[in-house]
Amino acid sequence: MKKRIKSFITFNRTERLGLVVLSALLLILIAVRATMSLWTHPDVDKESENKLVAAWETYKRSQPAPKSTDTIDQTKKDFQDAFDENHTTLPDTIDINTTDSATLVRLKGIGPVTAGKIIFRRENQGPYTNIEQLKEVGSFSSSTFEVLKKHLIIKSKK
Repeated sequence: MKKRIKSFITFNRTERLGLVVLSALLLILIAVRATMSLWTHPDVDKESENKLVAAWETYKRSQPAPKSTDTIDQTKKDFQDAFDENHTTLPDTIDINTTDSATLVRLKGIGPVTAGKIIFRRENQGPYTNIEQLKEVGSFSSSTFEVLKKHLIIKSKK
């Protein structure tokens, strides 16, 4: 009987560690609860709240009114007109050995990364001698490549 009572009252190492952890958590929770009033904002009295509301209303009145849809439409039209004035059309054919990446990007199927790869290959391995060499640079679908072949030519060599 004494053995049973002793085994019920005594704890092994794992149980003692668990009790220590639980005790530590309990002490932390008590400390948090005791200091919580230091973390929160004090209650605002009615007068301070009214001052804040009045300040907010004054701020809202001082802001410009949102643009009407007519103004937004006019801004879009102005932007489109400016774009159209500065936008030049692409020539029918582009020499791949002399063109820049901005022109290449305007072709359907060539993005900024692929244009950069085309220019990089041209600068490091020399001028293109055959349009088929583009397949080394980009992974073009057959239909995209056929469209590109119509617009890209090789006239000059650096």
